[in-house]
Amino acid sequence: LIPNMNSRLTSNQQKTICSQLGTVKLKLLFKATVYGFTGPAFLQRCSSHSPTVSVGYNASGFVFGGFTQQPFTQSGQFVNDNKAFLFTFSGEKLIKYPVTNAAQAVKMVNNCGPHFGNGALILLNGNQPVVHTNPGQHYNFNAAEMHGNDLNLIECEVYQVEDATLFEKPWRMMTWQPQTKKELMESIKTYKPTVSSVPQARVLMIGPVGAGKSSFFNSINSVFRGHVTNQAISGCASTSLTTQFRTYTLKAGREGKPLPIILCDTMGLEEGNGAGLNVDDISSILKGHMPDRHQV
Repeated sequence: LIPNMNSRLTSNQQKTICSQLGTVKLKLLFKATVYGFTGPAFLQRCSSHSPTVSVGYNASGFVFGGFTQQPFTQSGQFVNDNKAFLFTFSGEKLIKYPVTNAAQAVKMVNNCGPHFGNGALILLNGNQPVVHTNPGQHYNFNAAEMHGNDLNLIECEVYQVEDATLFEKPWRMMTWQPQTKKELMESIKTYKPTVSSVPQARVLMIGPVGAGKSSFFNSINSVFRGHVTNQAISGCASTSLTTQFRTYTLKAGREGKPLPIILCDTMGLEEGNGAGLNVDDISSILKGHMPDRHQV
């Protein structure tokens, strides 16, 4: 089972980093609070991936790290990378420290996390949740500016940098006209499950907190009712606003007959033990063992 991981970088911080790299997006590969604050845990998740952005977070509120085009390995050798750089955030502004010796931009060490320069910046140093920093070792920066001299990490994340040019255009072209809407709605109204003993298909909505599961139902319900509805509780919060398993019947119009589809909503997936929807609950839902309004 792959743990659910939420990025600690804000969307604005991700956009700021990506603006330095081209038309790209970031995919979270490694999170130390999930996989462990050790070099082997980091390498297991990240050794075959590149380019990457590594980010450290300390209790003083500093967000800092580095970028490299090279994949991390356990070779113990320096790797050449003339595009590598270190960075820190000052508010929403990114301060960038380019590599000064490309031939020794990154070092591959098996008992550490991301290792830049000759010890210029090491995250997860010696299999511990700490930072090693030595300005001038192939990167020039001010330590107080970068991390406030707080060398204890509360989190370390590594992101793969992915090409985002494929997502500049819609994956399919749709001509959104009144007739198109009418045809789509009619296809849903007349849908019949392939199993004759099943009168309605059930669609379970699963996703992290804030993904918009309840809002998605409200939108679909509003379209078929012909007016705005807010039947499902929705909003923005760090934890799930939905605490019960709910089954929602859709109707065509204010007094219309039920549609052949039922949307099922439940708690969002959250990081950490005892938080959010439990995997066992998902199994119970799929097997039909959980009734409507069950307190999750």
